[in-house]
Amino acid sequence: MNPSDCDRMAPPDQVPRLARPFVVVLIVAMFACAIFAWEPWPLTSFRLFSNLRVDHQAAWSATTIDAGGNEEQYPLGGEDHGFRGFPFTMSEFVSADRGRQDQLCRTWVAGAPDLAGHEAVEVRLYLRDWTLSDRAGDHALPGATELRYTCTDGGLANASH
Repeated sequence: MNPSDCDRMAPPDQVPRLARPFVVVLIVAMFACAIFAWEPWPLTSFRLFSNLRVDHQAAWSATTIDAGGNEEQYPLGGEDHGFRGFPFTMSEFVSADRGRQDQLCRTWVAGAPDLAGHEAVEVRLYLRDWTLSDRAGDHALPGATELRYTCTDGGLANASH
């Protein structure tokens, strides 16, 4: 190597020209994903792989009751149109005072036209328990579902637990 080649090469401790803009874009993307609950690959949170899975499982679900008495699934925790964080809200709901429970019930009943597509006279909250090792082929058996709370536009109407 002759001395003129050394003059044209970047010093070894100099940061590459595109490194800083790349880091800025990456950090902005990570903050945007966190703020907007947006998970494009490869910026996903990998919740499927990072959550501890135990044999006994429990989950909340909701249904609406319309004026005719028909019961339909209520996508309270639906990713596209639901109330964000429904499982966390249910954890709060269970231990909240009666005033907070009434407030949440009224919100869920009032939100039914937008989320379920029809007016609701009641929202029923069910707790489903199942065991992953109880299987039928490749699928876990459904387990038990128990009605725990009934909400109306006036608040919590019934708590059965």
